[in-house]
Amino acid sequence: MFLLEREPDMSVEMDEPTIVATWENRAQIIEIMSSAHQTSQQFQQLWQSSGGTGRLSQDDTDKLVELLRKIGDLNETLMRLA
Repeated sequence: MFLLEREPDMSVEMDEPTIVATWENRAQIIEIMSSAHQTSQQFQQLWQSSGGTGRLSQDDTDKLVELLRKIGDLNETLMRLA
């Protein structure tokens, strides 16, 4: 059986759920991680397009906001699996 658990961090509240991966939700977790990887690559591309300064055009800023929204959505989805 495939099992993944997140160790509790003492700096966060103790009533947070433990994330458990099973064979039943394995495909969903892999999909979430794949989306997170793609989002990370897009974030890196934005950073590189800024020349490493963090100054972005309005279009790139809009893309950054969308990436941050995606990250929040991925986090919510992952927490629902817990």
